[in-house]
Order: sequence, then structure tokens, then C-alpha cells
Amino acid sequence: MLLLVMLSSCAASRVVTVADGAYSQRDYLKTAYETLQNSDTDTEGHRIRAQLATRAALQSLDDGELGRSVPFEGPPSMAVARELLQRVTPSPTDGSPAAENTRRALGELNAALGP
Repeated sequence: MLLLVMLSSCAASRVVTVADGAYSQRDYLKTAYETLQNSDTDTEGHRIRAQLATRAALQSLDDGELGRSVPFEGPPSMAVARELLQRVTPSPTDGSPAAENTRRALGELNAALGP
């Protein structure tokens, strides 16, 4: 029984649930970038590549806004960053630089963390 509780708590979302539209794409990208900067150790270079792609996505938005942090529970980790990026995953038809870099960062985190 204890194992089941531990497994279910591991699968739970770490990002605090808020109303849709409460945070912008920039907010999620900014928080994911900061999380990756302070995250656990790298896995075969995936974390640093995800961090660089996330920074590139942020820079390509270049809308002059500073963004704000999206709240999450627990320490910064690649899993938290992946969840943040999943919340702003662009549609497959979006070919903007921000979208391409977001998909690249998410791909690196998926490679590091598995499904």
C-alpha cells in the first residue's frame, strides 16, 4: 500500500494548477529556464541542451516583457521543467523560432527522463 502511495505521488503534477490563461508562454518558458539553471545534474548533456533551447525560445519571443515565475512545488528539476514546457507545447504547424526551440528543449528532456 505504501508503494502505491509513493508511486502515485511521484506521478502527480509539481506545477501549481491555476486558471487557464493565468500565465503566458513567456512565463512558462522563463520558469522552465530558471528551473533548468538550478536543476539536478545533467544526463548526457540533455539538460544543458534543453536549457540552451529554452533560452533561445525566450529570446526569440523578444516582446520586451519580463515575465513572471509560475509556482511549482519541490526543488527545481528536469521533471518540473518538462512539465512547464509541456504546458506551452506549440502546435506541430507552428514553425516560429520560439516553437521550434520549445519542441527541441522538450525533446532533450524527454530523452533524459524517458516517457
